[in-house]
Order: sequence, then C-alpha cells, then structure tokens
Amino acid sequence: MTAANGTATVAPAPAAGACAEVSAQVSAEVSAQDFARRGYVILRGVLDAPEVERARALCSGYLTGTGSQEMLTSDFLADDFLAGIVLRERVVRAAKELLGEDHPVLYPNCTARKNVYVPWHVDATFVGPTASYVWEPGFAHVQCGLYLQDNDPVGGGGIDVVRASHLMSFDGYGTTEPEFDIPARTVGESDLRERVDTRAGDVVMWNARLMHTSTTVLRDPGREKFGVFFSYARPHVRDNHRFLSQIAVDSMRTMNGVSRLIPRLAEIARMRYPESFPAWFAQGATDAGVRIPTL
Repeated sequence: MTAANGTATVAPAPAAGACAEVSAQVSAEVSAQDFARRGYVILRGVLDAPEVERARALCSGYLTGTGSQEMLTSDFLADDFLAGIVLRERVVRAAKELLGEDHPVLYPNCTARKNVYVPWHVDATFVGPTASYVWEPGFAHVQCGLYLQDNDPVGGGGIDVVRASHLMSFDGYGTTEPEFDIPARTVGESDLRERVDTRAGDVVMWNARLMHTSTTVLRDPGREKFGVFFSYARPHVRDNHRFLSQIAVDSMRTMNGVSRLIPRLAEIARMRYPESFPAWFAQGATDAGVRIPTL
C-alpha cells in the first residue's frame, strides 16, 4: 500500500519466532568476510541438474524472440518454480548472513534474461549524483544472479568482476556521472579482473557497487545464455524508497532525442504490496522473514 506521505511501504515482518534465525551453518556456504573483502560470493548448487534444465525450458518458453530479452516481473512471479527460487531457504539465509539482517527486503526487481551481454559497469541505480547514499556506512545491497549454464572461459555464460571494486570509486563517490571506459581499460584488464567461476545452478551474490561485465565469448558456445536475477537489501525506508524511485525514473530513457519506456521498470514502479503479488509468494516471504517494499 502507498503511505500518505508517498514513501515506500514495506511488508510487515513476521512475529518473533515465525521464521528461523540466521543459522551459523550459513557461514560455511557464504562468508560475510569474503563478501566485504572481494565484493562477491558464490552460493553453489542452488539448482540441481534436472532443475537447471527445467528452468532453462521455462525461460526459453517465456523468452521466445531472437536476440537479448528479459522477462516482466509479473510473468516471473506468475511462475511458481522460477519465483520460488528467490525464496529458497539457502538463498534467504545467505542474504541474511551477508546483510547482517534477520528480516531483509526483497525488491520486486526479479526477472529472467536471455542472451544479455553488457560491458563493464555498475548498475545505473547505484552510480551518479543521485546515488551518493550507496557509499554511506550503513548501506548494503546484494545483487543476485543465478546462471543456467557454466561460466566457461571460452563460451562465457556468467560475469567477470573487478575484485574489491565496491571499495573503489569510479565516479567521485556519487558526485559525477560515471564513465567506465577508463576503468575498463585499466583495472578491467589488470589482475584485479576475475572470471566468476559459476556453474549451472550456482548463484553469485555481489555488492551493488561492484564493477562487473558479461564474461567475454571467445567462441560461440552453441547454446542460449539464461540467467535469473533478483536483489536483497537492508530494511531502510529511505534507501528502499530511493532505489525504487530511481527505477521509476529509469523507466523512461531518452537516447538521441527519442524517449522510450522500459516495460519491466515501468511495471515495477506500478507494483504495490501485497496486491501485485501472488498470495503464495507474499505468504512465502512472510514465512521466510522477508519484507517486500514497493512505492
């Protein structure tokens, strides 16, 4: 629901004891220390081999066109199997561990993508003059990508990162518009560059400020590239509202004097909790101790 003052609304946290606390066993899977130092961690084997094939078939069925495509959030949430991935116990516990929160927020920024390849960048929501807050000490946001193929050094299939770049500033700590050509030619070609060694079914979880790129394809792998993407953050009304507001702003982009609407981002800006979400998903989030913010 939209608050009277126009700020983001957040799904209520469950009552005490309604969900398990972050387990000490999670630290054996993902390390908050590694996340803080390197800027990313890998959660292995979230999907097993049959599940990977099922997810690939579903993505292929939704994304039937040629070239790069991405799924609307409403279509993603309408599929029980795909949407259920983001609320799996291991995924939620890992997010809690990395964020240091018992009740993290899950943004309605969930999608699946086909054959999307991007150059070096930090996601637009986290750079530029309006995003200086992402350098504040309390800020924490985990971007998650579940890749449905191995990240092969020849055929690609995942991402490369500049290790620890979430601790650097490529845009004056939010005071200038970023241009990543120079960093790409310097640190992007240095030994700080790492190919994230994901295998089909793994989830890579990275700091929102981490500089990353699609792994270069040196030879046609002979298959489509698919990924499932979502994001968790700390429950902070101001930061949650800023993130969602920036999505609303970014939903209209102007290039060469022509403005066009980005359907997925425009849809996210219109979503309201809980009415825009399947009842099972809203209940699953509550049971998992996850809050869902909307504008």
